Amino acid sequence: MTGAEAGEGAGIVIRAAVAADAGRLWALLRDLAVEDGAGARFRATEALVAAHGFGPAPRFQAALAENAAGRALGFASWFPVYSSFRARDYLLLDNLYVVPAARGGAVARRLIAHVAGHATALGADRLELHVQADNDRARRFYARMGFEATGGMLQMIDGMALDRLAAEAG
Repeated sequence: MTGAEAGEGAGIVIRAAVAADAGRLWALLRDLAVEDGAGARFRATEALVAAHGFGPAPRFQAALAENAAGRALGFASWFPVYSSFRARDYLLLDNLYVVPAARGGAVARRLIAHVAGHATALGADRLELHVQADNDRARRFYARMGFEATGGMLQMIDGMALDRLAAEAG
């Protein structure tokens, strides 16, 4: 099914993910990691997705996009972040993934709109996401939706480098 075959949004259901979806979310996360070339760093398990997303103190929220038959077309996951500078929460769209067969339709836009609805309901003043600098297609897509490049550059430290730096704290 291509995006055009999906009806450019017709028949797509966006709904909040529930605990019973942990396995589906994990599989979609794994597919995203593999496609992004990050499969070797992928550490999530179905049990961790269930515990972190649907346990007593959820660390993230997620939405699933499904076709009329209930087949997963994609997902988005996000969480609130507090900005001490702006003295407000904002939402960080952590993951957005659409299965290859459903790309080119309205799935990604509908998922992002769903997250935007959560942002405004929370009283957040913005929605942020990270995109790879070399992913021109995604950058153009986000720009068409109204996202603006901030000019910032994401920096990260992990693994042994993080451990070494933390050891300096004593």
